Amino acid sequence: MAITLEKSRPYRKMATTCKTRSVKEKHIVWPKMEPVICKGGMYRVTLLRRGLIDGAAKLWTLAYPELYGSPHEFLLDPEQYERWIALEDSWAEDAGKKVYCMSVVEKIESGEVVSSSVLTKFDKNLQVEFSFIATHPEYRLKHLTDELRLFTRNIALGTDAEYFTTFCETWHDSTQNWCFKRGWKIAGIFPGNFVRWNGDNQEYRGCTVHFYQFVKGGEEYVTRPEEWHLAPRAKEVWEVLNRVNGGI
Repeated sequence: MAITLEKSRPYRKMATTCKTRSVKEKHIVWPKMEPVICKGGMYRVTLLRRGLIDGAAKLWTLAYPELYGSPHEFLLDPEQYERWIALEDSWAEDAGKKVYCMSVVEKIESGEVVSSSVLTKFDKNLQVEFSFIATHPEYRLKHLTDELRLFTRNIALGTDAEYFTTFCETWHDSTQNWCFKRGWKIAGIFPGNFVRWNGDNQEYRGCTVHFYQFVKGGEEYVTRPEEWHLAPRAKEVWEVLNRVNGGI
């Protein structure tokens, strides 16, 4: 059924301080990326393929078991991968349909997956979330994520997304510092945002630090503070965030 808006009106007319555009069909398609060989030919950064699913799931269970019991628990279960994640083997079909895109670092000699990163798309919002990155405990501090991050970012930049978001665990300040150094702006700290496993069949609600970036001119369509209607305490929070971020 077609949506009819002739008799509808916005609650408050906005966008007096930014550009507007005609409503259009919005869809994010994951671009195909060629593998990258790194670390003297020992490792391959590549898109997930069927032959690496079991290794990827094993990696996530060892590197990020906190996901157990959460909305992202499927990363721990190899049987769920083909349902949710775009696979290199079926890229023509999966690139536009699958919500998640996974990059992996594969040890060429053994085929072992030692690091991985996950992107999530929100088509109608032209948004890509840099959701997770994980490295096998035995391969941490070997700088394997440098090429992985670049590879993953190039995937995101190859889409029509104009808004990037990411979040970091409050127990992992190194990724928070990485975001600040790479120009991400902090949006806030969300207390209890995700259920997290704590070992011994126990769980808690973990807190996450959220960041954002605009790309491809997306910031031109963002309303400015001059036309916002903020409650006094919300305005106070914004002033602090704006100061920390060095301006909107």
